[in-house]
Amino acid sequence: MGATHEQKTNRWLARRYGSRSGFARTWAHRLRALFGGYRRYRGFDRHAIERLVFVCKGNICRSAYAESVAKSMGLASVSCGLDTQDGHPANVVAQRIAALNGHDLSRHQTTAIDSLSPRKGDLLIAMEPWQAARLRAAYPDIACTLLGLWVSPMTPHIEDPYGASDAYFQRCFALIERGVGRLAAGCTQARKQ
Repeated sequence: MGATHEQKTNRWLARRYGSRSGFARTWAHRLRALFGGYRRYRGFDRHAIERLVFVCKGNICRSAYAESVAKSMGLASVSCGLDTQDGHPANVVAQRIAALNGHDLSRHQTTAIDSLSPRKGDLLIAMEPWQAARLRAAYPDIACTLLGLWVSPMTPHIEDPYGASDAYFQRCFALIERGVGRLAAGCTQARKQ
């Protein structure tokens, strides 16, 4: 017996957006971006950036992977989470999918943002708009952006892959790689000496 239309739709949504709610969040934020809703997250001097600070909720999937990608490009970078404790490993699925892409997350340890102490010269790079808003409120003097603003099409909300399918992990990590590559192109001070 074949899959129903609803089952096929759910599988497609899970592969592309992580879930139905991920689809809704992704498109709601894309529309907001099209109407200029996230312009304030693009207005900073990329040449003054000395370190990239990737931020997500738990620092076990997205920001950990983004840090690894940035370091592989020779960029000074760290990652942290807004809702985590120090010292936990990366998610096992994230480790496995990252390894398929040539990145080793086996030694990654989570870092809470409070343990990191962002500083002048950092660029705080969030995965979701609520994270960016929280970062701007806590660190108003430090540049902040959304990683998904640096990909095409703009994807201000990069859905958390935690608990999602391998296919979505791959898609999410590919999006992160494109965003890091484009964002990093102008961050000349962040290049390691």
